[in-house]
Amino acid sequence: MELAGDFSELLSSIQPGEDEVSAAKAAHERVRDELRTDDDSKEAVKDTFLSGSYARRTAINDINDVDVICVLDLDHRITEPEVCLAWIQGILARYYKETKRQGRSVGANGPKGVWLDIVPATPVSADDGPLWIPDRDAREWVQTHPKGQIAAGVSKNKATDGYFVQTVKLMKFWRDRFGTDPCNPKSYILEALIHGTIGTPSSHAAAIVNVLEGLENSYGSYRNTNRVPTISDPGYTSVNVAKRWAAKEFTDFMVQVKSAAATARSALNSSDEATSRKLWRQLFGSKFGQ
Repeated sequence: MELAGDFSELLSSIQPGEDEVSAAKAAHERVRDELRTDDDSKEAVKDTFLSGSYARRTAINDINDVDVICVLDLDHRITEPEVCLAWIQGILARYYKETKRQGRSVGANGPKGVWLDIVPATPVSADDGPLWIPDRDAREWVQTHPKGQIAAGVSKNKATDGYFVQTVKLMKFWRDRFGTDPCNPKSYILEALIHGTIGTPSSHAAAIVNVLEGLENSYGSYRNTNRVPTISDPGYTSVNVAKRWAAKEFTDFMVQVKSAAATARSALNSSDEATSRKLWRQLFGSKFGQ
């Protein structure tokens, strides 16, 4: 059964709270203003905009971090990634007690515990197009397209009558029930997988079944092959978002997918409300159908 009311109640329970949303908004507005006005960065900063789950409206529960893209007027062929990240960290350290240089960003502990990830970038060509961002580990600049990712999500959400964003939230909640298990894929990988498998569902239940069965049909053959398939970024298809996904972690995830797909199909097909709810709870826990 579809149990539309139960899914709606679960979605309502995992939305970020008003306090978290307000804190995130205040924190990102403050850091963006600091980057635009600091004496060392104001001449270099061309634009700042939001990225990540917060910007794509797919965050659930607490907003753990807010991604801010800082578009700079620099030549990536001359400036080393490490140098750029160190420069950004030096600026942020004037305003925040805790900063951290990360793989592709500089983190800062903002007001009310909001963690800010500042990603320096420079345009590949057009200012609103793909960007070069630093990859500290690879010691090179790599391409991404955050605005393209946002646009792809908006388009898919419109095409699915709003089910895409809601399904991403539900699938994140399902994924997070794995805890810190290594089979837990990063949020944008999961979003990309859902983007490619959701189809045109008529309910939340059907969307979950579409995604899980779609993943099994598309990628189940890679299980235990020590290979990870290419998963294209919906916002910039030349980028493989699964490039750094370890083969064992992918296989562990697909083991979970196979089991969950069978459970979800049984839950959807069941004509008994109590039985269906019990099966959906195997995926979403006791919060479902409270």
